[in-house]
Amino acid sequence: MTYAEQLTSLKKSLTDKDIDQATYDELRKQLAEGEYAPKADLTEFNNLLTKLESSKMRQQRQKSVEGRRDVFSQGLASMMNNF
Repeated sequence: MTYAEQLTSLKKSLTDKDIDQATYDELRKQLAEGEYAPKADLTEFNNLLTKLESSKMRQQRQKSVEGRRDVFSQGLASMMNNF
């Protein structure tokens, strides 16, 4: 059933006195939110967030390893200068 058909059905229920105005307003609001609200998949979001966090940790670990190599290289260069 399309949004327009559901809305028409809801209006008919109101005119037939099957529901009151407050119920109609709330159901119409819910129907509109279901139709126009952004669809969010929290599972997919959590998966992407986990991948991002893992990537950041790997980058930090790689940066740390490269930093240790630089310290080693500087120390070796300093020792070579002493000879």
